[in-house]
Amino acid sequence: MRPYISIIVFVAGILLISTALSEPVVAAEEKITGKTVNINTATAEELVQIPLITPELAQAIVAYREEVGDFQFIEELLLVEGFDRKLLRRVQPFFILEGVGGDACTC
Repeated sequence: MRPYISIIVFVAGILLISTALSEPVVAAEEKITGKTVNINTATAEELVQIPLITPELAQAIVAYREEVGDFQFIEELLLVEGFDRKLLRRVQPFFILEGVGGDACTC
């Protein structure tokens, strides 16, 4: 094998490796900001003010709450059609859970 071909292959390998190492494997999620709402009393109009919550998803949250009752824990949002763990992880800081247990609750 001619020496210059070995050098070209070596340099190409180094370039490929350095390019692969310099690119992030997973893009960082963009930080989002917004106001917080009580998930057990918020209207669909209030829910859409939360980043990443679409009007359809807000309606689904309200419909679920009307059918099943107040949310007992934030993770219960995973039972609402359209929610997944990734979305819940991103929007969880915007939800307050109050009113659990009804009028007699002292929590």
